Amino acid sequence: MTAVHRSISLEEWEAKTQLSESELQSVYELQDACAELPLPSNWSSSSPAIPRSSGGHTPDSLPGSGTTQLTPLNAGALSNRLLTLSTRPRSSTNLLIETTTADSEAQTRSAQELGAEKPIETLQQFFDWFAQMESEMERDQEDIYRNYLGVVSQYRQSCDDFLKDLEDTSKLFDDLGNEYGFVEMRTRSLQSACEKLLNEQERLTRLADALAERLTYFNQLEPIAKLFNSPGEDVCLHPEFVPMLQKLDECIQYMQQHLKYRDAELYLMRFQQCLTRGMTVIKMYLVSSIKSLGYDVYKQISSKTTDQPLALSKQTTLLYVKFRMLSSTLKPLSIELSKRCEGHKEYQALYQDILSSYFQTRQNLLGPVISRKIQDLGPYNGDLLEFARNGCAYMMSLCLDEFNLFFNMFPSGDDDLYTYLDLLTSYLYDYLRKRIIHENDISILSELCNIFQMYVATDRELANDDNDEQQHSLEFGHLIANVLEDAQAKLVFRAQTYIHNEIQNYQPKAEDFELHKAADATDLPKSSVVLEGSKSISTATETTEEAPATLAIEEDTTDTAQSTNPPPPSKNDNSSGSPLGQGTDTSRGWFPTLQKTLWILSKLYQCVQTVVFEDLAQEAVSLCNESLKQAFETITTKKSRLDGQLFMIRHLLVLKEQLAPFEANLVHSGKELDFSHVTDTLNSLQQNRSLIFNPNTLIGLAQRGMPRVVEISLDSRREIDRELKRICENFISDCVHGAVEPLTNFTIKVTTMAPGKTIEKDEILDTVGQFKESAGERIRFVVRKLREYVNDYKIEQILMKPIQMNALEEYKGFYRAVESRLGSEDIDETPIMSVEAVAVWLSQVKDQIDVDDDHE
Repeated sequence: MTAVHRSISLEEWEAKTQLSESELQSVYELQDACAELPLPSNWSSSSPAIPRSSGGHTPDSLPGSGTTQLTPLNAGALSNRLLTLSTRPRSSTNLLIETTTADSEAQTRSAQELGAEKPIETLQQFFDWFAQMESEMERDQEDIYRNYLGVVSQYRQSCDDFLKDLEDTSKLFDDLGNEYGFVEMRTRSLQSACEKLLNEQERLTRLADALAERLTYFNQLEPIAKLFNSPGEDVCLHPEFVPMLQKLDECIQYMQQHLKYRDAELYLMRFQQCLTRGMTVIKMYLVSSIKSLGYDVYKQISSKTTDQPLALSKQTTLLYVKFRMLSSTLKPLSIELSKRCEGHKEYQALYQDILSSYFQTRQNLLGPVISRKIQDLGPYNGDLLEFARNGCAYMMSLCLDEFNLFFNMFPSGDDDLYTYLDLLTSYLYDYLRKRIIHENDISILSELCNIFQMYVATDRELANDDNDEQQHSLEFGHLIANVLEDAQAKLVFRAQTYIHNEIQNYQPKAEDFELHKAADATDLPKSSVVLEGSKSISTATETTEEAPATLAIEEDTTDTAQSTNPPPPSKNDNSSGSPLGQGTDTSRGWFPTLQKTLWILSKLYQCVQTVVFEDLAQEAVSLCNESLKQAFETITTKKSRLDGQLFMIRHLLVLKEQLAPFEANLVHSGKELDFSHVTDTLNSLQQNRSLIFNPNTLIGLAQRGMPRVVEISLDSRREIDRELKRICENFISDCVHGAVEPLTNFTIKVTTMAPGKTIEKDEILDTVGQFKESAGERIRFVVRKLREYVNDYKIEQILMKPIQMNALEEYKGFYRAVESRLGSEDIDETPIMSVEAVAVWLSQVKDQIDVDDDHE
């Protein structure tokens, strides 16, 4: 085994020897001296050495590092040297003693420090000591491993202890978890038990509350029956009466919904009996209160003599103020009764009894008052219109007061109320109906209808407002509807008679055909006649051939259609009906049938129903149109065709314009028998008489020979437009024919001439001169006639423009005929007017007339 040497560090050495620095220096020197001594072969060179210090601590010196080692051979010398290190002066004896003693002590101490029992004196002791030290050094070399092993063993032991503690702790936690699970299980069990108890408690509580709630309806019977069966009619005035009615409704509804409950049907019957008792009590109290108040008012009114009627304020107080004071008590009870009438005929009968008692009481009180007031208005002495206005105003005021008073006391009953109000208005109706039947003046009847229609229009406006506000409003027009119908029936009858006598059977007089020039252009339409295919004067220079100018009648879309209706006649019109605007500048010169037609239409418009007005208006306009045609024939015979045409143009324009404000469809639909196919069948039989004896022919004649019913539709407005167009076109054609007659004759002569034959230039110039003369005179004559009949510049332009253009077209034909005969070179040498020059000349003729008229 290799010897293990242990190095002794300076710190260990100083700790063991406790030497001073000088002493340590001596030790180091001694160690160096000993190191120089030879060692036996078996001596280990790994003896411990004392490390040197250079004033500080150094690590252990390794073997063979060259430092002086302390060996057992120089241990004694070292001790001796250490004894000599004392610096204190001593005597020889004492010093020797001390030295000896010190050496002895030092040896003993060195031996102890070195682990020897006694100081090493012999070599054998040294070897023993060295062997001991060597073994100790070997053990010291293994101390690090032993220490590590000890540390590891300690760690292992600690880990084992820690694991054991962990196991113990885990066991504790397992035990704690088991105990916690047990506690949690018991807690949940307790919680479940508590929840079950709470749910059971809640269920029982709900059951108890439900039972109490259900029993509440059953328990209401006794207090309700006790209150409703109390004596006296003023039970309904008890503060608990109305709330008890509401509870009673709830109880009845509950019993009807839960008939399966025990004794529910019995309780339902008893609750219904109580409700009937309550409604009866209300009815008895209301009827008694109304009759009692009515009787008191009647006594106060009747106590006054007829010579001293009540003042208006006193009368209002008795008839209305006292009833309004009573309404604060009666209306809540009437509302309760009215709410329960739906679906219960017995309660509806009770409510009707109350209304009947109220209306009877009010009629008894107001009947004498209304009769006396109507007598004061003078139904037979004054004017019918004035009586109608005052009577309607009074009745409307009275009905409005009754209407408001009724709804102050009752929540419903409109039908019964209007029946009662209609009974009150019958007092006025009885007087008006007699006057209407004997009235023959159409103006008065029309104005009377307007008076009644005003109330009807007011009702419509109030009805539109009530749709948004949902409020009650009096419809007075409904109350006077019978009077309005009588007036309308009388007006329609008189209008039919008037149309038959004054329009259809009118016999014209000589003065009816006299010409009256209109004062201004207000009696003529603004634009009802327009040209089709015509050319303006400015474009007359074109050489292209066009069709003659014609007229087309269009619907009047000007603002005349929105003009107001003709003004109503004054009250001084005679009973037979005055013509529209008789004696005024506007209608002066109108044919009487036209005046009468427009007048009767103005009286009927918005006074009768629309359907009736349209039928009468269509009939009147058709008859007026026929009378104008007859007048046209008469004027044509007496004067000229031109006068008749202008007469028709003027009156048809007036009729068209005056019909525009009437917003009505003047179309008459009817049926008539058509015999046209019968005539065709008879003609065929007449041509082939042999078929008469053929049975099949007779059967076919029976089948085809029956007249057929054909529906017809007559539109008066379109008839007027068509007639106006026809008259205007005839007027233009006649005027053009008279103006271009020389040109026409010349053209006919040229077309009949043999080819190649030339025309004399003088004859051409003569024809052009005759054309200019006849056209100028004709145009001037026509324009003056137009201004006499139709004093309107626009209509004049509309009618004269196609005349000038057609005349120009005729001249174009004349010019082409001349050019075809003479050739282009010869016609240039002939001094005749060109087409452009004629167009300019025609316009100048018209302008010259305007200049002459201005000078005049």
